[in-house]
Amino acid sequence: MARHLLHSVAMKRSAEVVTDMMTLARLHAALDSVTDTEQMIAQIYESSGISPPTVVRVGELVAEARELLRSLLVTPKTRHDVRMASMHRDPDGW
Repeated sequence: MARHLLHSVAMKRSAEVVTDMMTLARLHAALDSVTDTEQMIAQIYESSGISPPTVVRVGELVAEARELLRSLLVTPKTRHDVRMASMHRDPDGW
């Protein structure tokens, strides 16, 4: 009985690890996609003679999505450290 219970717990943990790894892979793929999109928006912005507010806003939204995905991909301690650093950062990002 105890052996069956231990086996059941081990199987559940293995399934959780696989699910976590799949989620991690999806987050990385999403980050890659957002980064590619951000580069494309930057190219549109740079190649157009004018800067339509829509292009600027889309670029801002994509940058926010990138930062959100990055925050999901770090450990909780690192996430806390990043938040603390961003609170003390210059608003211009320098």
